Amino acid sequence: MVFWILGGGLSFILFIIGVIILFFPKRRKVGAIMVGSGMVLMIASIVGIFIAFKSLNDVSNSVINYSSGTNSSESSQTESKVYDVNLKQTENQIESKITKIKVEKKEVYSTLDGKDLPGSVTVSLEIKNNGEKTITTYPNQGELTTAKETVNGGETLLSTFDDSKIEKGKSISGEIVFPLNKIEKVSDIKWVELSWLSYVGEETTPITFDTGKINLK
Repeated sequence: MVFWILGGGLSFILFIIGVIILFFPKRRKVGAIMVGSGMVLMIASIVGIFIAFKSLNDVSNSVINYSSGTNSSESSQTESKVYDVNLKQTENQIESKITKIKVEKKEVYSTLDGKDLPGSVTVSLEIKNNGEKTITTYPNQGELTTAKETVNGGETLLSTFDDSKIEKGKSISGEIVFPLNKIEKVSDIKWVELSWLSYVGEETTPITFDTGKINLK
């Protein structure tokens, strides 16, 4: 573009000099040539400047589109990590076992909040009844705690822990998904704690299961 601007300036000077020379009868022929040449060069310079501007604009648009695409790609990136856990607990002949915990940085819908949340924790849980009476247990309504927030209840639409009644000698298992509101990356969740209520037979006093802090590493 600098070349065309410089050329345009020189052609304009040539044109002006040619016009001045036209006032001298003996030099009119030279002046006419200079005026004609100056006009042709000015037109060529103007066309060149327009082409250069268009090329520059196309490059700018390409850069903007690339940046937008990169930002969109980065913002939509998902991340997940599965932690193997071997946590066993027994309360009143109710045995619970957590085998895996998955932390995910990916939008999930929360029925409770009525909107998408940026991440989730999924707990793989198994509960066995080693007693004589039927057990009623509600881990799906449990409370999950992280360093940044507490979530009351799993997401029923995403969880697979559907049963609550456990007969003598039987066990039930599944996954409970807890949507998270405060997560920027998977490594933000360094530990979780889960608690829920269970009932033995017709008793109305619940048995509280509390895992304590489960370090994720």
